[in-house]
Amino acid sequence: MKHLLLLHFFLLSVASAQEPTPEQVAIMQQEMACADGDKSTKILVIEEVPSSTSSPDKVLAGVKIILKDYYGEIKEFTTDSNGQSDKIPLMLCDTLIISKSGYSTITLDSGDIFGSEDIPLKTVRLQVDSTSSSNSILSNDDSSSQSEIVTQQNIPVNIETGYKGFLWGTSIESNISNNFTPLQLSSSDSLNKTFSGKLGIDSVLVRYAFADSGFWKVEIDFIIPQNKIEEQISNFRRLEKNISSVYGVPKMLNQKESGVSSAFSDHLNQKFSRAFYRSSWDVNPAIIELYLNGNVLLPNSDLSLFSGNFSVLKLVYYNPDYMHSSQKLPEKEVIPSIFDIY
Repeated sequence: MKHLLLLHFFLLSVASAQEPTPEQVAIMQQEMACADGDKSTKILVIEEVPSSTSSPDKVLAGVKIILKDYYGEIKEFTTDSNGQSDKIPLMLCDTLIISKSGYSTITLDSGDIFGSEDIPLKTVRLQVDSTSSSNSILSNDDSSSQSEIVTQQNIPVNIETGYKGFLWGTSIESNISNNFTPLQLSSSDSLNKTFSGKLGIDSVLVRYAFADSGFWKVEIDFIIPQNKIEEQISNFRRLEKNISSVYGVPKMLNQKESGVSSAFSDHLNQKFSRAFYRSSWDVNPAIIELYLNGNVLLPNSDLSLFSGNFSVLKLVYYNPDYMHSSQKLPEKEVIPSIFDIY
């Protein structure tokens, strides 16, 4: 599946006679890295015992292990009476969430689990008290090496409180836990954290934006075909339908189309076909915006008058209560009185 998506990107760039953008290249590189791996392991979960005591390790039965793969599909496993799970199939960009009532919850990236060789059994140590913010330890059964894994507290994941568990107002120094790949697109972009990855069937760039009051917006850019206005509109309507199935009919709609059709064929008089679509949902205190600004040069040609990509499809979640900035607004220009002139 992942290799097919890479082929799709390649054919799309050839068909449109355009070089892929840096963002598309980053996503393709991520796809290739995630496709390079197909391993599996069993998880042994035990209670972490303080080093100051001589108490034996206690295996934990009934621990829930959730596997979330690179494409967002979820599988669930449970440890048996010996504290072990069934064999879990993993790719390099999968995520494991390990939790049990009364213990800390741990999120593991499959790339951190595997080295150069398959590991038949991985030991995870859970700390007592799920509200603990200290680090838990992950170790190999056949190795004395250990690495620290940051624990996560169970927090609400609805849009009213934040984006996928990252709460509104959180400072930019806080760690963002997700299964995306962090990107450094600009060293001067100090108020954003950007990631690439998959949301369902879509390849996306996800940008967390911060203001003086902390996290206030997440902006999701979808990778869309740049040479087909009909497919761009179809993608918008698909996303709009999915969002409406949860939050109801949009509070605001704006849809405009103009320009020529895909049948236009005058290569000496190339024109833009345009589509502007925008839908908004009010999910107090948050607001959801879905936005398409599609511009496709027609007819499609290897000898395009203008090169590059002109279309964007964005999904934005933001909380107006945290839209605060300490930057001063430009001073209002003083307009002379008419009596000073005449």
